[in-house]
Amino acid sequence: MPKPALSKNAPSVNLGFTYGLTIFCGAFLLFQVQLLMGKYILPWFGGTPAVWTTCMLFFQVFLLGGYLYSHLLSTKLSGKMQASVHLAVLSLSLVVIGAGIFFWKTPLLPGSAWKPASDSPVLHILVLLAAAVGLPYLTLSTTGPLLQKWFSTQHAGKSPYRLYALSNTGSLLGLITYPVIFEPQLRLHSQAWVWCLGYLVFVAGSSLCALGLMKQSAPTAVTARPTEAQAPSQITQLFWFLLPMAASVMLLATTNLMCQEVAVIPFLWVLPLVLYLLTFIICFDNPKWYRRGIFHTLFGLSLPVALLVLLAGTSAPVFDQLVMLGAVLFACCMVCHGESVRLKPAPAYLTRFYLFLSAGGAAGGIFVAIVAPHVFRGYTEYQFGLIACAVLIAGVLYQDKQSWWYGPKPAVLGIVILFGLMLVPHALSRMIVIPPMVRAMERFQYYPFLAALGLTAVLIGLRAHKQTKPSASRFNLAQIASAIVVAALCFALYQQTYMLRAWDVRKDRNFYGVLTVQHRPFADNDSFVLRHGQTIHGAQYREFPKVPTAYYGPHGGVGLFLAGQSACTPPCSRRYGIIGMGVGTLAAYGEPGTRIRFYEINPRLMDYSLGSSPYFTFLHDSQAEVEIELGDGRLSLEQELKEKGSQRFDLLVLDAFNSDSIPIHLLTEEAFHLYLSHLRGPDSVLAFNISNKSLDLSPVLLSHALRNNMFMVRLNKPQGPGVDDVSNWILMSASRRSLDLPGFQGHIAALPPPDQALRWTDDYSNLFEVLRKR
Repeated sequence: MPKPALSKNAPSVNLGFTYGLTIFCGAFLLFQVQLLMGKYILPWFGGTPAVWTTCMLFFQVFLLGGYLYSHLLSTKLSGKMQASVHLAVLSLSLVVIGAGIFFWKTPLLPGSAWKPASDSPVLHILVLLAAAVGLPYLTLSTTGPLLQKWFSTQHAGKSPYRLYALSNTGSLLGLITYPVIFEPQLRLHSQAWVWCLGYLVFVAGSSLCALGLMKQSAPTAVTARPTEAQAPSQITQLFWFLLPMAASVMLLATTNLMCQEVAVIPFLWVLPLVLYLLTFIICFDNPKWYRRGIFHTLFGLSLPVALLVLLAGTSAPVFDQLVMLGAVLFACCMVCHGESVRLKPAPAYLTRFYLFLSAGGAAGGIFVAIVAPHVFRGYTEYQFGLIACAVLIAGVLYQDKQSWWYGPKPAVLGIVILFGLMLVPHALSRMIVIPPMVRAMERFQYYPFLAALGLTAVLIGLRAHKQTKPSASRFNLAQIASAIVVAALCFALYQQTYMLRAWDVRKDRNFYGVLTVQHRPFADNDSFVLRHGQTIHGAQYREFPKVPTAYYGPHGGVGLFLAGQSACTPPCSRRYGIIGMGVGTLAAYGEPGTRIRFYEINPRLMDYSLGSSPYFTFLHDSQAEVEIELGDGRLSLEQELKEKGSQRFDLLVLDAFNSDSIPIHLLTEEAFHLYLSHLRGPDSVLAFNISNKSLDLSPVLLSHALRNNMFMVRLNKPQGPGVDDVSNWILMSASRRSLDLPGFQGHIAALPPPDQALRWTDDYSNLFEVLRKR
C-alpha cells in the first residue's frame, strides 16, 4: 500500500521550535519587566514593601487580562481571524513602546513628571504602570495560553502542557538573571533598551506563529466543540480558582514578611517568586513529579515551622528567617499547584483552565494589596493564607475518592506528621537559640497543647490502622485524626495572631506598614512605645516625658552630638532637618529659637503626636519651632531645592526605616549629594542612624565620606535598660572640628578600612555586601 502524501500545510519541526522559543522569550521578558519597573519606581513611593505588592497586583490583573483575551480569542474566532487580531495587537504594542521612546527618550521608564504628587500611592502606581508597560505586558501575558492553544491545533495529539513548564522555566531564568546579571551590570535605562530588543524578538516569533496558523487549511479545527464527557464540574473549576489564589496570597504575604525586616530590594522579591515558579515547573512538567505522600507530609511539617518563625520575629538571624519562610512558601505552593495540575482538563478547556488560574492569582493579589490593609491591622494575611491552604487541601482530598484520605491505612502519614509537629519546633528553637520565642510558645501553652493533640490523634490513628479496606462510613477514624491535626494547627496560627496584644493600645496599617502603640506599665519604666512592624521606632517615659529615649537618648550618637553643642545665644539661628519623624523624640533637644524640620512619609504618625489625645508629647513640649513636611524625605528635599533653594541645615539626620528595613534610595550617592546641597556650610553635620540587627551600613557611608573628602566618626551605645535600645550612629562633616567633641570619648567605634568601602547608586546596590556575620 502506498504511503499517504504529506499535506503541504503540515506543521514543520521549525514551527514547533518557533513556538517553544517564543513562549520562552515571552515568559523571560514578562518577569524581567516586573523587576525593572519595580526597582525604577520604588524610590518614588518611600521604598516600602507595599510598592512591590502593588506592582504585583498590577501585573497579576494584567496577566488575567491577557488570559481572558486568549480565552475569548480562541473560543470565539476562527484560526485566521485569531491570527489577524493578534498581529494587530502586536503592532499596536510596538507603537506604544515607540511613543514612550519619543516622550521619555527611553522605552518603558516614565519621566520625572510622573513622580507622585497625591496621597493615593496605590492608584498612582497602577496608573503609572498602565501608561508605561500596560499594553506590552498584556501582549506578553497572552503568550502562554494562546500559543499553547495554537500549538495543540497545529500539532494534533501532542500535549501542550509541557510548554507551560517551558514558559515557567523562562520566567524562572528571567527572575534569577535579573539580580545576578542585569541589575549589577547595567544601568536601569540600559536594561530598558535591552528589554526592548528582546521584545522585538518576541514579536517576530509571535508573528511567525500567527502566520503559520493563518495557513491552516481547516480553520474550524481551532474551535472544535469539546464533548460533554470532558467538561469539568463546577467544584473542579472552583478549585482551579481557589488553589492558585491561596498560593498567591502566600507568595505576597511571605514577600511582605521578608521585606519589612531586611530591605525592599529585587533579591527579596525574586526569592519568593523563584520558589513560586519552581512549583509550577515541577507540577506542569510531568504529573509524576507531584506525589501526595511526599508533599502533603512536607506541608504538614511546614505549619509548625511557620508558627516558629512568627513567634521568633526579629530574634532569629536573617538567614534562618529567609530559609524557613522560603521552605513554608515552597510547601504551600507545591500542594496548591500540584492539586491544580491533578485537576487540569482536556486541551479543549485549556484556555479556561489558565483563565481560572490567573483569576485566582489576581484575586490573591487584590486581597493582599487592597483588602488586607483595610481588614487586618497587621500582616496577618500570612496566617490566614496558611489556614486557607490547609482547608483547601482537606477539601480536595475529600472530593477525590481515590486519595489517601479514603485509603485503608492513612494513619501512617498522620503519625509521621504528628512526630514532626512534636520534634521540629523544639529542634529548631534549640538550633537558632531564641529565648523570647520559647517564652512566647510557653505563654500560650504550645508544647502541652501539641502533646495532648499528638496523643489523641496517635491513639485514633492506631485504631484506624487496623482497617484492611476503605471504610464504608462517611468518615473513618484516621480521617478524624488528620482533621484534628489540621484544626489544631489552624487554631494555633489563629491564636498566635492575637496572643501578644496585652500591651497594645492602638494598631494601624496603611500603605507604609503596620504601626503599633504599646503601653508598657512597668514600675520602673512606665512608657509608651511605638513599633513599626517588629522594630521599636521611639518611646516616651510617662514619669519623665521630656527625657529623650531609645536611639536618641543622651548616650546615643546624635544625642551626644546635640548635648556637646555650646549653648545657643538668643536669637538662636540653628536649623535641624530630620528625615523620619517617629515619635518626634529629637524635638526634646530643641532650644528657644531653634527650628527643627521633620520629613515624614507616613501621615498616620501625626495622630500619635499631634492628635487631640497624643500618646507622645515631644513635639508639643519642645521649645523649638517645629515644622513637619509630609512626603518622602528625598523627594521633598529635591522639590525644595528646585523651588526654594537650600534649607541650610546645621544638622541633617537620616533616620527613615520601614520597620527594620532600610530604604536604599536614601543611602545612594545621588541622595548623599542632595543632602550636602541642603547643609549650611563646612561645619554642618550629617547624622545617619544605622542601628540594624541584620545589616552594617558603615561601608556604604564610608564610600560617601571618601568620595566627598569628609570626616567620619562612628558612635555606638550598648544595650541599655528599658526602652533605651542599642544605638549605632555615623556622623560626617567637612570639618574635623565639628566631630571632635569630648563627649564622644568612650563611644567611638572602629570604622571599616578604606578598601572595604562600598559604592551604592540609584542604579546599583547589593544587600549581601552589608549582611552582618552570624
